[in-house]
Amino acid sequence: MENILKVASFFSGIGGFDYGFEKSGMKVVFQCELNSFCKKVLKKHWPNVLLADNINLIQPKDIPPADLWCGGFPCQDLSLANQGKRKGLKGERSGLFFKFSELVEEKPPRWLVIENVPGLLNSHSGQDFKILLERLDKFGYCVSWRVLDAKYFGTPQRRRRVFVVCSLGTVGSTEVLFDSESIEFVDKQGLGKGKTSGQITGESHKDANIFVIQHAGIGRRHTAGPQAKGYRNDGETYTLDSRGSGDALCKTDAPFGIRETSGLSCGMDANRYRALGNAVNVLVIEELG
Repeated sequence: MENILKVASFFSGIGGFDYGFEKSGMKVVFQCELNSFCKKVLKKHWPNVLLADNINLIQPKDIPPADLWCGGFPCQDLSLANQGKRKGLKGERSGLFFKFSELVEEKPPRWLVIENVPGLLNSHSGQDFKILLERLDKFGYCVSWRVLDAKYFGTPQRRRRVFVVCSLGTVGSTEVLFDSESIEFVDKQGLGKGKTSGQITGESHKDANIFVIQHAGIGRRHTAGPQAKGYRNDGETYTLDSRGSGDALCKTDAPFGIRETSGLSCGMDANRYRALGNAVNVLVIEELG
């Protein structure tokens, strides 16, 4: 029992990181979340865990001892959804990474796990990600990163996110995200097979019986870009996002049923959709844990 890793969760949302790491055998000892709705969810499921409010007001002494710090700092200024308007780490919201990194510098944990949208990798032509890497490297961390898609972890949803795993003074982060064995993949038809390495991927989840129509954008082609809307009935959905104002959850054998047919509550209000859209996928985090 003494070997259980303790987790401090930042930008906790509704607890995707927290629940995933708990399912893998860890213990959450600290949470930080500003949104009032999300705080209610956290207090319901973790009533005895210290819950901080504004990360800008946190001092290192306020954070109890923890082996692993995790967080998905706000992605709005990095997301491809804001093409042409991305402020990157200079933005007020995504710029909270700097406050998080200041706390890390003053009280470095053994492990860091950071999640964000793939837009983090190319924001300002990659300069923002370079800043992130250089800061964490300066603190003494081995930094590894990989884009993982939730559909390979048993979730009927395409949700690509970049995960940054850092280990203090060791190369342990590489062992978490990568494996020495090679796997074959087909990038494009007619170009033959290539090889890559990695352990934590699996078959796409094809047995789901629900699909999603996003923003009532029926018929819009998937080639419209990363924010293309429409529907799929092959066991996957387009990425759920935090806006969700016109989304319909339907079963493939009852395509005109709304919400109730999926088994989800018909009382899914804006707060719940937003929280789900921003949440970290639990199954991915459990696998990382």
